[in-house]
Amino acid sequence: MTKIAQIQDRGATVAWSPIQSFADVIALGAKDSGSIGFDSSGGELELFDLGITSSLAKPRVMGSVKTTSRFSSIGWTPGTTQLRSNPKFTMGLIAGGMDDGTVNIWNPKSIIIKDKTDNTSSTALLSTIERNSGAISALQFNPHGDSANLLATGSSEGEILVSSLENPIQPTVTIPSDAYPSSSNAGITQLAWNPEVAHIIASAAGNGVVTIWDLRQNKPWCELRVEVSGAPVSDVKWNPVNGMHIMTASGDDRSPVLKLWDLRASMSMPLASLEGHHQGILSMDWCPHDETLLVSCGKDNRTILWDVHTLQSIAELPNDEMKREVNSNASSQELYGSTMPSGLSSSQQKRYSVKWSPNRRGILSTCSFDRKVQAHSVLGLATKSGRPPKWMKPASGVSCGFGGTVTSFGTSNKMLTLGTHVEQPKLKKAVEWFEAATYNGDYAGFSAARAVECANERDPYEAQFWGFMQLMFDPNPRKSLLDYLGFDAQEISEKASELKENEIDISKLSLESKGAMPMSKNVENIVKRSLLVGNFEAAVDCCIRSGNYSDALMLASCGGSELWAKTQHEFFASEANKRPYLSILSSVIHQNFGDYITISDPAQWQETLAMICTFSSEDEYRSLCEALGDHLESVGDMPNASVCFLCAMNLEKASKYWLRQLESAKTDVIEDECILLHKFAIKCAVFLQATGHNEMMPQDVSYVLYRYAKILADQGMFQSAAKFCKSDSQDCKELMDRLYRCKDSQICVQAMGVTPDFPFEYMNVGVSPAPTVAAQADSTSKATVQQSAYPKTSSKLPSQAKVSTANGYLAKDVHRNGVG
Repeated sequence: MTKIAQIQDRGATVAWSPIQSFADVIALGAKDSGSIGFDSSGGELELFDLGITSSLAKPRVMGSVKTTSRFSSIGWTPGTTQLRSNPKFTMGLIAGGMDDGTVNIWNPKSIIIKDKTDNTSSTALLSTIERNSGAISALQFNPHGDSANLLATGSSEGEILVSSLENPIQPTVTIPSDAYPSSSNAGITQLAWNPEVAHIIASAAGNGVVTIWDLRQNKPWCELRVEVSGAPVSDVKWNPVNGMHIMTASGDDRSPVLKLWDLRASMSMPLASLEGHHQGILSMDWCPHDETLLVSCGKDNRTILWDVHTLQSIAELPNDEMKREVNSNASSQELYGSTMPSGLSSSQQKRYSVKWSPNRRGILSTCSFDRKVQAHSVLGLATKSGRPPKWMKPASGVSCGFGGTVTSFGTSNKMLTLGTHVEQPKLKKAVEWFEAATYNGDYAGFSAARAVECANERDPYEAQFWGFMQLMFDPNPRKSLLDYLGFDAQEISEKASELKENEIDISKLSLESKGAMPMSKNVENIVKRSLLVGNFEAAVDCCIRSGNYSDALMLASCGGSELWAKTQHEFFASEANKRPYLSILSSVIHQNFGDYITISDPAQWQETLAMICTFSSEDEYRSLCEALGDHLESVGDMPNASVCFLCAMNLEKASKYWLRQLESAKTDVIEDECILLHKFAIKCAVFLQATGHNEMMPQDVSYVLYRYAKILADQGMFQSAAKFCKSDSQDCKELMDRLYRCKDSQICVQAMGVTPDFPFEYMNVGVSPAPTVAAQADSTSKATVQQSAYPKTSSKLPSQAKVSTANGYLAKDVHRNGVG
């Protein structure tokens, strides 16, 4: 325990402020006049700011007011809601029980204002109750919010009054029972309102009796014969959380015990007793923030902190005398002529009052006979109970777990709430839409919808990408691709027919325009003579040199395949530049599409792709599409290159541009970054569904998918996350293991296609003494046996199995090691 504040030269009774905004404020009602001699100058009510949570060097007087009589007891209430709503009473009300039998009601706010303006105290004193006989030895406000206007007072003559301060200027006074036996006229030592039932109050009397009053019935509910000897009950307190448990304190020096009563069990036998004081107990208080803590002070000059749970004392609040040096004791002995180390100076420090702060946890006040008011803290106390005080235990708490799981509890109800917090609702909505759209395997429909959506968003590349992706699910994708590229065979045929019939007049064409050049008599004779001897090669050569390619081709068709090929080559070499379509015809005839792709115009890549789609074989189709993509990539046309790689079903090359898009679109807005990852992930997912590939995924792609899966797992979308865990990185393995062990384990395993290996290697970390030389052989054999009891995960896996899942988006090589 630590003393944190002290007010000197004050013999007073104390009341803590119940107002949270004035939690460090206490009210001191003087129990003596403070004068020297026998003259009585009345008392004084003072408000002090102890500065517990501020930088005050010492307590500061906030305001004070003189009284005509001294205080016997004091109380402070925040008042009812109606009273607190009045700006005049924001600090509640203070009631003082005076030794002349009156009860004064003050407005603490007016005391502070009065001190600042130096006005009279008439505005601070609201009313006076003069019904009591004898000094007001006990006083307490009702702690219940809706009954906080009720004030109970008890006098030294045994009279109990209950006053309503609904109108603090005109209190209403009632007496619990006029018919109660005269034996109750013993002086009232303390009053205590029940913490659970607002109309129940307990009174302790000087004849050893504690009476439980039912104000609704206006009569006693029961009576506890606490002290059979008739010794006074010095104090009484209710358990702050159990309205059937009450503690009484005995002021008898012969039996200074605290007795715990359970009103449900017995009214004649206490439930337990706390023994530790050697002389009568003067005051006690039950901690409002921890029902297991109780503090008491007695005539034996001891202030003890109790653990009600174990019925043991925890610590003792030290007196200043215990900390003084020997020379201080010597001066005291010299002054009083005593040789006893604990003479009058020590006995003066007996504490007659202890009270817990209602707002500051672990803070209590004490009043002692040496005219000191002190504030102490037990926050740093190392208790013998072995558990922290209740105020250190959270009244409410929250814990966040895997998958956005949030577990919370609060004071409103004693239930544990389990929920899921979604940090990225926009992402979750996008994933749910994707899941719903592809639930029945309609990836073509999803791709078509995405193409339309991207076109409306004016994103031509994305619209083109999803348009091509849709074609990959068509039963005849190459024909559909030609149509998508704008090469409809039926439409082209119709246009050719119209051109032949309507736009060309063959009769008007000259011989030269028809492709035939005039041939001289000499050339014509040589060609004829060559034919007669069967030398077709010479005849063809004459026709080519004279520019008659049509005659040369006709003659070459009769001269064998070698001559035919040579003639075609000469023809295409000469005429291709004049008529570009002849380059296509040459590639088709000679099946040299690779050479054509190399020299093709990148701007006309769609025509090149259409030619590949029409004339290439199944075996070479993908490689030609990939070659076209390489050609476009070499000239910097990455968007269209990625589409060609898409046709080639090459994820590694197609994803290059997607990764570049992802990198260039990086943003500080986490939500936008999540959506970018989602767009990348669904491209990969739909692509692999279209191709049905099972080979290992590129490392950079699988890592991006792991990042996406991690975000999905954090949103509680475990099954969706499991479908994208395809990386061989340690982080991904750990995520797969967590998904395997989560609440949706079964569906996650189904989505992953396999039970994942445990991501860590088992190791024997046991420590044993160093073996002696003689025992090395034996210890080595034992170590071998011991290590064999632990499973190991080999870094080199013995087998691989390709697994394709029906419910998952991606397919992955699965390595099994036998460790689940």
